[in-house]
Amino acid sequence: MKSFTDKVHRHLSKHHLFVPGDRVLVACSGGVDSVVLLHFLISQQEALGISVAAVHVNHMLREEESLGDRFFTEQLCADWEIPCFSRDIPVPDILKFGGGNKQQVCREERYAYFSAVMQEAKATKLATAHHADDQLETILMAGIKGTLQSGSFGMPTSRPFGDGCLVRPLLAVTKDEINRYALEFGLSYREDPSNSEPVYTRNRIRRSLVPLLKQENEDVSAQFVELAETMQEDQRFLMELAEEKMRQLIEHEKRGFSLSVEKFKREALALQKRLVLLLLNYLYNEKQVAITKQLADQAHEMMRSSAGTVFLHLPRNCMMIRQYDRVYFSRQPIGETVIKESLIITDDWSSEVNGFRYKAMPLQKARQQGEAVSWYFSAPDEIVLTIRNRQPGDRIHLSGMAGAKKVARLMIDEKIPASERDGWPVIASTSGEILLVPGIRPSKLVSRTERIEDNWVLIEQQVKAAKSGL
Repeated sequence: MKSFTDKVHRHLSKHHLFVPGDRVLVACSGGVDSVVLLHFLISQQEALGISVAAVHVNHMLREEESLGDRFFTEQLCADWEIPCFSRDIPVPDILKFGGGNKQQVCREERYAYFSAVMQEAKATKLATAHHADDQLETILMAGIKGTLQSGSFGMPTSRPFGDGCLVRPLLAVTKDEINRYALEFGLSYREDPSNSEPVYTRNRIRRSLVPLLKQENEDVSAQFVELAETMQEDQRFLMELAEEKMRQLIEHEKRGFSLSVEKFKREALALQKRLVLLLLNYLYNEKQVAITKQLADQAHEMMRSSAGTVFLHLPRNCMMIRQYDRVYFSRQPIGETVIKESLIITDDWSSEVNGFRYKAMPLQKARQQGEAVSWYFSAPDEIVLTIRNRQPGDRIHLSGMAGAKKVARLMIDEKIPASERDGWPVIASTSGEILLVPGIRPSKLVSRTERIEDNWVLIEQQVKAAKSGL
């Protein structure tokens, strides 16, 4: 199998997957792919300057058949005189008591064990048997689901894992080449019947789409592997550039961070999309929060829009607040800031409410307030404005509507979660007239541009905290 060996060696050399002295842990299920990988690396130990061990997980999903896979792998390693680490993980019980997606739970439990074994065995590399056809299927699946733009284009050849790296030595060869290798060397292996079950998207792609593509071009898998490598190189460069831009753009605030919309919009569109993903992930301090394409698109659209003050509700009750040229990412849920009593708005700044403060004064006394928003309106000289929580029966007169609209209805229409509506602030006169529902809508009584009849101004400013390093 000279061609197989040459292909894999070129792949290993091109991507520097192994260095002399590496202790390589091979994830071996007992299937043909992982058995071939294990056999190949054992046969090349001296040439590569590495040592090899195997690790196996029994997910206990197929009872005696799964147990047979474990016994087979352990015996194989004993015959080949290499260490074997194995464990039974009761995935059915985990699913029964904790729920979740079966494939996801299997993957999380399997890789958690792999990481623990790497540490125990002092392994520097974890090798998995993903091959070129797997790469093709992965990219097709991502394209079908619309997730290509949200992460890496296909599987990376290597990535950090545990205290070392996860590597994929067989991405240079196809399933047919792996089967021929197994036949050439007379290798025994186990078949997992779930690999052919049509309930899984990957299996349907493998059985239906991939054969059609190979009829058009028998080297399609290799072409997609090359495409993935090129796209991943571009991705890495753009993400590194986006990370540098993020450090330049963000300013730390009391409960989050903010950045200038205009500076953000000056960046190339490709960087903007990656910046949005970085900003959202940074907000959660690398916690496991799923950033969906829909959420990223909403955040990006909010950054690019010309709207005034708008709010976007983010996972785990965080907020994204657009205040004209500033976008504020807050780790404190809006619902946590409840006004205990009405706050009178004077010509001095009010206390902070949800990251903003206010002042109101006759127009002739108004002065430029820097980065602030001015709402102009007409009112008697003795008017008093207050910031308070929404109250039952509150109504607001909106532009384009003949009558008043209930503030509660407005919040429903704007998709404000029910748990946050009672604590949402409104700015009203002592007579009960609502001038502004911050972050949602102004009434038709106020205007962003000064009118002839206006004699008062309400000023809204975002409160900033001292900056710190990123």
